[in-house]
Amino acid sequence: MAIQIKPLLQSVAHGANLSYAIQKFGGARSEWLDLSSAVSPFSWWADNKQKVIFPEAVFHDLPSFNDELNQTIQAYYGIAGLAVAGSQAAIQVLPQCFTRATVWVLAGAYGEHAACWRAEGHTVVELTQDEIEVNFLNGTDFPDVLIVVNPGNPSGELFSSADLQQWAKQLATVGGYLVCDEAFIDATPEQSILADDMPANMIVLRSLGKFFGLAGLRFGVLFASSDIKAALSQRIGPWPLAGASAWLAQQALEDIAWQCTQRQRLQECSGAMREALTSFNLIGSTSLFCTLAVPNVAAAQVLLAEHKIWTRCFRQQGLLRLGLVQPHELERLRLTLDKLNKPV
Repeated sequence: MAIQIKPLLQSVAHGANLSYAIQKFGGARSEWLDLSSAVSPFSWWADNKQKVIFPEAVFHDLPSFNDELNQTIQAYYGIAGLAVAGSQAAIQVLPQCFTRATVWVLAGAYGEHAACWRAEGHTVVELTQDEIEVNFLNGTDFPDVLIVVNPGNPSGELFSSADLQQWAKQLATVGGYLVCDEAFIDATPEQSILADDMPANMIVLRSLGKFFGLAGLRFGVLFASSDIKAALSQRIGPWPLAGASAWLAQQALEDIAWQCTQRQRLQECSGAMREALTSFNLIGSTSLFCTLAVPNVAAAQVLLAEHKIWTRCFRQQGLLRLGLVQPHELERLRLTLDKLNKPV
């Protein structure tokens, strides 16, 4: 029998698909306000591109991870980690590092988590935050792997470090692991589990893209025990990151002054945005997005798209996630959102 191509996996919906919106609703890219990805509207590159000079070696040589980059990672995050091509790379490969397992995933979270573990033949169960908390409080039933996104996306819900530490201890009694995706936590690093002593059975994912406005760089870091990092690194293979990406990420991670400015302006913009959305059913937020509960979320996304504002629609949950807008764009967003409250 001839070799065959495996069937395609079911795709997961994502934001950052502005090209689709332009194709469907028209207009030039410059006309659109793209809030679909929840990437910071303030970018480290935009603020620093005039003074950045790349060394020739980052383009000429095969990339290598030197001690300087590793030291920068440890200085910024407070712990040594494994650099990967965005946290997505780790999310895809991590399920390959484990034998068949029962995996609990926070329901409604970043869809690639459940999809990637299912694709590797693991049993995936999606639970709400309340259901997870009750199960661990009762202490009668534990998974092999628990996956949470903290803060939650799109809900903005937050798990306390104390709870995560306790759950990791409970999972350790049955040889289980806790995976914590912290893609949106850089604006409030004090809430990170990395601020505490990390248990040996905990795996933490961080991404440079959201907070630094560098999603196109594809740079993330995985924090875990040495055996898990080795298993993941081996499966990802050599040269997992472009040299230019690694070098530029290092510059951003070392720029403490910019990070302080970024946290302050994100806090100010997110506060102004929450205030502007008081007449809507705002069910959650972080320093990088606000999420509305909308009766007909698909229609709401279309209405906004007709006014050249692109958002992230979570149909199953009836939620509309809005990435952060800069101050000069806030009035445009508010006036367009007002149309949702007006009868047709």
